[in-house]
Amino acid sequence: MQSKQKIQNTASLIVSFTDSYTQSKQRKQNKQYKSKSTLSLAQVTSRLEYLWRQIENKKSCKQVIRIPKLLQSLIALVTFRLGIHLNEQTDLLRLKVRHWSKWCLRNIHFYADEQDQSELVRQGYGRMMSITFSTAGGVGEEEDKEIWNGLGEIQHFLRQLHDGRNYPYTSFQPLPLLVRRTEEQIEEEGASEEIEAQLNNKGMNGNIKMNATRAKAAILNHFIHTH
Repeated sequence: MQSKQKIQNTASLIVSFTDSYTQSKQRKQNKQYKSKSTLSLAQVTSRLEYLWRQIENKKSCKQVIRIPKLLQSLIALVTFRLGIHLNEQTDLLRLKVRHWSKWCLRNIHFYADEQDQSELVRQGYGRMMSITFSTAGGVGEEEDKEIWNGLGEIQHFLRQLHDGRNYPYTSFQPLPLLVRRTEEQIEEEGASEEIEAQLNNKGMNGNIKMNATRAKAAILNHFIHTH
């Protein structure tokens, strides 16, 4: 019971932090928000890491997934202060916020059932995946590992939605409508063009090119089976 309450409190803190961040963007009150966020970044980072560990625990995963506004908040934090630099310490904390938000979402996808996969897509999971590897115009984190991970996530997510999944802890039938919605989000972010560009990326001993090829194939398989 105590653990469930701690999870709920942690999620509430993350949602509240994200709401404040989102509102500050809308109102363009950057100076006011900057001071507030710098003080709480370390705390938010530790809470995100804690949440990630709870999602790893299959007994807690369902509770975490069903917390109102949490998925929306995690997806918003994947791009937290992306491309905005202040100082080395703050930039590192912002990077950790983005990192743990992504890994929370990846774990949620890993353990999610059909209903939760649908909610992930509804909240813009396809857009999030696109941003994690996109380097066009300076958008996204340009490190080779991030590009490689992002491309791998796209092909893995699309294939599981397309083929269905049969894991001991969670399974679902093929979800072609979710494939279509995810692919539309990828297109809207211009990620298909970026996947093409990554086919020429020789980084990580050719592994980026390999994941780009697989991501492209996953999208092409979608079209082959639906036309």
